[in-house]
Amino acid sequence: MDTIKYGLEREIPIIANVDVLIVGTGPGGLCAAVTAARQGMTVAATEHYGSPGGMANIGEITPFMANHCSGESLDRPLYIEWLNQMHSYLSASPAKAQGKFSDEKRIPRYYAMLAAEDLLLNAGVKLFYHHTFFDVIKEGGKISAVIFSGKSGLSAIKAKMVIDSTGDGDVAAAAGCESELGNAEGYCQPMTLCFKLSHVDHSRLPDRATLSELYNRAKAEGKISCPREDVLYFRTFENDVIHFNTTRVIKHDATNAESLSDAEIIARRQMREYLAFLRESVPGYEKAEILSVASQIGVRESRRIRGIAYLTIDAFAGCAKFEDAIARVNYPVDIHNPGGSGTDLRHLKENQFYEIPYGCIVPVKTENLLIGCRAISVDHELHSSMRIMPPVCSIGQAAGMAATMAVKNGCTPSELDGKQIREALRKFGANL
Repeated sequence: MDTIKYGLEREIPIIANVDVLIVGTGPGGLCAAVTAARQGMTVAATEHYGSPGGMANIGEITPFMANHCSGESLDRPLYIEWLNQMHSYLSASPAKAQGKFSDEKRIPRYYAMLAAEDLLLNAGVKLFYHHTFFDVIKEGGKISAVIFSGKSGLSAIKAKMVIDSTGDGDVAAAAGCESELGNAEGYCQPMTLCFKLSHVDHSRLPDRATLSELYNRAKAEGKISCPREDVLYFRTFENDVIHFNTTRVIKHDATNAESLSDAEIIARRQMREYLAFLRESVPGYEKAEILSVASQIGVRESRRIRGIAYLTIDAFAGCAKFEDAIARVNYPVDIHNPGGSGTDLRHLKENQFYEIPYGCIVPVKTENLLIGCRAISVDHELHSSMRIMPPVCSIGQAAGMAATMAVKNGCTPSELDGKQIREALRKFGANL
């Protein structure tokens, strides 16, 4: 590839100097920022887009998958607070969420966004929207400043502790942290563009098996190019609306800008095919219209940043427990085939879970960085279980607590006692 010289020999304005900086305001970043702010830290949170909530907002991901034991959420307190705040925007008189699966179904993306912003602002977090992560300045083993790109050009934020909540481990990668990507062949789970259709006649819809039969017939006839084996959809609060989480873009890399761009085009091509197929071949969809489309394709997997601890699929099979656990997970192994059709689902029993130790969010080689998103130190198979939004809330919550304790104790995250972080999280309301 040809190259061109680009000089950066100029001064960059420092727009904030805080105790804790969170890069990204998805579920993990949201909970990291709120946790640190409630512990008395000065906190800044940056966001590439103009609103928070991550894939729950921008990716139109719904419903929240259940991470439960015996019907109760393993992710407290901030995940439940977020749900409650979402419910407050519903027109019907809302009951408080209790962390049961019914609480997590079909929340509109805009309510997820508004609720996330409410929590951030009420905690006193300074928000910087339309600030895209660009690079880090690293001195010795520490990040001394994080550089962002925006309408004003480049700017910098200085912080004692930095939390990478980009979802893709972008900050950690720029800081030189070790990472893994994908399965043994180097392929990550497929990406999916979510969309909603309205004007659907629910009274005439076929069952899922019949729909899958019609879908696979259309695939055989060359009308659909999506490699997925069936149609994944969910009912919504609206009587005539169906949410689709069913496009599948394989063998693309969310950490490569050109590959990510191509994935968006492929996904929208698949969406057009789905629309034509549903209107022409499926009862109840004859008058269907596109109601909404995610602003960005959903990414299940990208970088996984190596930490001072590392978990493999054995932790799932053995329901591993740790003295310094910072999150609990019951969600199944859920691997959408990186190479094509099929989905690998492996469930734990209803009352079983494994734990994620603190060291999985502490990167090697960078002294003042924590991971507060899905990009933690686990293997490809285990990642498919812990990547969903509820446990990511718990991971972000833990990163915010650890950052606070590191600032207060004047030490690095690797020098903290994970058992003390667990105890602090328990007092905060975590289910540990």
